Amino acid sequence: MAALALLAVTYAVFLPAAWLRTELRGAEPTAATFHGGACLLGGCTVTYPLAGEQVTAGLPVGTRAGDHAEGDTVYVRSAPGEPERAVLAADTGRLTVAALLAVPVGATLLALLAAAVHVLRDRRPEGPHRPPDLGDFMS
Repeated sequence: MAALALLAVTYAVFLPAAWLRTELRGAEPTAATFHGGACLLGGCTVTYPLAGEQVTAGLPVGTRAGDHAEGDTVYVRSAPGEPERAVLAADTGRLTVAALLAVPVGATLLALLAAAVHVLRDRRPEGPHRPPDLGDFMS
């Protein structure tokens, strides 16, 4: 049961992150200031100007920001009308989306394999069990 809950959480985290990158693929890139954190876990942010105001947006789970340090200028794509929904412009490629989708697919395959091993291990042999013939041991 815990495996199913973990699998559900994996889908709930990675599918929206992949969808956001796909959704924002066509948005216009904007220069932003990078603020560090645990980017792979969705803990880093960017600040960028929009309509004369500074907007701070959290970057989604799976953001690849290993080359960026606090204060670096990066390019982001944001959702029209929802400036707090932003992704790094470099993270909107097909390979990034495929990698994000591979995580829940891989977790599903592992869960199915574990279930198959569990079922096969607990399977009892078919047919009645015949005790050994004592005559075979006496000769």
